[in-house]
Amino acid sequence: MSPLVGKVHREDERGVATLWLDRGKHNQLDAALLHTLGDALTACGTDPSVRAVVVTGAGPSFSVGADLSNGPSAVRDLLAGEGAYTGDYREPAGRVTVRMAKIGVPVIAAVNGDAIGGGATILLAADVRFTADSARFGFPFTRLGLSPEGASTYFLPRLVGPSRAADWLLSGRLIDAREALAAGLVSRVLPDLEVLRNAQEYARQFVEHTSRSAVAATRALLAANPGSPEDAASAESRTIAALAAAPDGLEGVGAFLERRPPRFSG
Repeated sequence: MSPLVGKVHREDERGVATLWLDRGKHNQLDAALLHTLGDALTACGTDPSVRAVVVTGAGPSFSVGADLSNGPSAVRDLLAGEGAYTGDYREPAGRVTVRMAKIGVPVIAAVNGDAIGGGATILLAADVRFTADSARFGFPFTRLGLSPEGASTYFLPRLVGPSRAADWLLSGRLIDAREALAAGLVSRVLPDLEVLRNAQEYARQFVEHTSRSAVAATRALLAANPGSPEDAASAESRTIAALAAAPDGLEGVGAFLERRPPRFSG
């Protein structure tokens, strides 16, 4: 396992890169950790050996959000250090989710424990989320006199619907794993010690059974947020025409007809 500056660790195994948040007992977020996570995601997306990424937390929590140990001015000071009061500004959790959404490989969040505040918003851009049965989710921004970040006002309504997103973001209340599953925030609820293994096994299918270029194109279609069915059909038409004429499209169809595993280009 290789440590990166900012307390993110990366381990690669058979095409799956696992990234661990590792800062303090509960992975409190600061600018350095978020910048490092964003850089690590981009590095995974440009690494031809990586076909899927799993993001998880070291210790008992996924992440409990911003480090508030410096007192009432902790958030203000974090934002000031990032240039929030000097001009054009993008808060660090939003930089992470935008980069996560743009990389060309799937991202699976293995939520091993509580995901609160920024710890909850950064996992919204993952393609799939598995959670520990004991985990809780929370967006407590209004209870701190703050507003949501991490592009959560975009991602969360798409995942759970506008009404439930308003409930969670406006009230700031805690959501347990069962409510998160019923709402569609997570795909699976698992015993605490089985979350990471299941997420890594799920990620392996992208290595063994899918075309990297087709997965990247499908992620782009899903992220495009078309304004109408016609817009979606138009984008899909251009994409499938390009893929069908490309080597992986020809190989995938040929392998299906010949009843053999495909040998995609990678």
